[in-house]
Amino acid sequence: MRRTAIAVLALTLAAWACGGSDGEGSTTTAGTAATTTTAATAAPTTTEASTTTQDATAARVAAAQELEGDYQGEWNNTKFGSTGAIEVSFEVDADAAFGLLTIDLGGNVFGASDPDAFVFEIDLTREGPYEGTSDLFGEFMVEVSEDGTVTLTAPEVPGLGGLPLVVEGSAVDGGFEGTYSIEGLADGTWSAAPAG
Repeated sequence: MRRTAIAVLALTLAAWACGGSDGEGSTTTAGTAATTTTAATAAPTTTEASTTTQDATAARVAAAQELEGDYQGEWNNTKFGSTGAIEVSFEVDADAAFGLLTIDLGGNVFGASDPDAFVFEIDLTREGPYEGTSDLFGEFMVEVSEDGTVTLTAPEVPGLGGLPLVVEGSAVDGGFEGTYSIEGLADGTWSAAPAG
C-alpha cells in the first residue's frame, strides 16, 4: 500500500458522506459529541508465509503512523451548490495494528441535517480491498489502485433510497482531493489538508 493511500483512504471515507445522512444509527457518547462507530475488514485474501504478512502489516502501520493527525477541508455539491466542512482525525494503535478514523462533516449532508461524527476502524493487518457496513452507507468496499487512487463504492445507500455512491480521492500538492457521485442525483468535489 503506498504511503499516501492510508491518508487518502481516511479522507475518502470522510467525503462519502457528502451527500447526506438519515441521522439514525447506533451511537456512543464521548464528552458531548455523539459518534457512530463502524468497523471494516479486508476482503478475504490468501497470505504467504507469516513473515511476509508481518512485514506487510509493519509497513502499513508505519505508513499510517506517518499520516496520523488532523485534517480539515470542504466538500462541494456541484449540482445543488451546497457545501460543508470536513474535519478528520486519524490515530494509529501500532501494537494492535489498526487505525481509528473520526470524521465530522458539516452542512446539509445528503440534503439532511449535519450528521454526528463517524468513527471507522481500519484493520492494518490486512491488505484491501476493505469491506464494511454502516447505518449511513449500508455495505461498502474501498479499493486502492496501483497509482494510489482510492475508490469507495456503496452500492445501495439507505439514506439515498438505495442509490449507489462512488467516491474517489488521491494525494495532490501536499493535500488530498477527489470527487463523489450519487447515481442520477448529484456530483461533487472534496479537498482537505493537514490542520493548523
